[in-house]
Amino acid sequence: MGRAKTIIVGSRGDALSMLYRARACAALGEAHPNVKFVDTPEGRGRDDGTKPAALKLEARRAAAVLHRLGKGEIDVAVMDARWIPLQIAGGLEIAAIFARTNPFDALVSHESLILDEQPEHASVAVSDPVKRGQLLYYRNDLKLVDGEDDFGSLFDAMNRGTIAAFIFPASDVEMLNQQEHVAEVFTTSICTPVAGQGALALVGRRDKKDVFSMIRDINDQSAAMEVEIERMFLERVAKDGKAPVGVLANVDENEFEIEAAIVAFDGSEKISGIMSGALADRSQVVEKLANELLASGGEEIVASFRKVRGNG
Repeated sequence: MGRAKTIIVGSRGDALSMLYRARACAALGEAHPNVKFVDTPEGRGRDDGTKPAALKLEARRAAAVLHRLGKGEIDVAVMDARWIPLQIAGGLEIAAIFARTNPFDALVSHESLILDEQPEHASVAVSDPVKRGQLLYYRNDLKLVDGEDDFGSLFDAMNRGTIAAFIFPASDVEMLNQQEHVAEVFTTSICTPVAGQGALALVGRRDKKDVFSMIRDINDQSAAMEVEIERMFLERVAKDGKAPVGVLANVDENEFEIEAAIVAFDGSEKISGIMSGALADRSQVVEKLANELLASGGEEIVASFRKVRGNG
């Protein structure tokens, strides 16, 4: 560009988001050394004292960042891809996905006991209903409690003996440099991750073509395609994305594989499947897998989930 330009990069205000925001600014700065990228946090907002469920709280914080972007208060939003709604309003769009890190879930536990070693009725904190259902399907004796999406708070609760263990995205554990506390990283045989997990996204405004173009320069095509496929599957199962679905795509050059699970909130049932195909045929492959899982009992699981949890 012909003259110096300042780009405001925003995110949520928690410690983990600040680390990811700094990573994004560094990558953007390296790609565009003549542009100044200034990071600014998103505040958590006023506490209304209602103690909302962790999942809704995280979605609300993500929406606040996108709102700031839409209003032009920031130029780029740095977000965990799992919190980006399927339909983004206000002319916003995912402009880039960083090279994907570990997409799986990690178990952090007292005395480093893996899940199979946890005592009967062990208290385990989990923040997502999709993970909750899969853990109960694997071990229905566990006492699962709602946990914040905050490593420090969960770790303190474990050390106090309030919980025996907690589930946390492995990529976030690595970003926080807390790998030494991980007892186990789950494979999909235990827990298929939620769509977009392990992927860091940059969201921009389509009408800001110069900024959007700069963001696109650091896009990792394989990671972006994996996230697109996972979101495509989730949207096929529930257009608003509110469904008990775990899904993971893996892209290898012009081919891909997708593994998905639809799981009852109480762990009573889990419908899973896996398919592969050419990237050019991804829409048809995703449609076929979704139809098979829904027809095999997934449709009833989704309907029950939405009735119990509500559509809001």
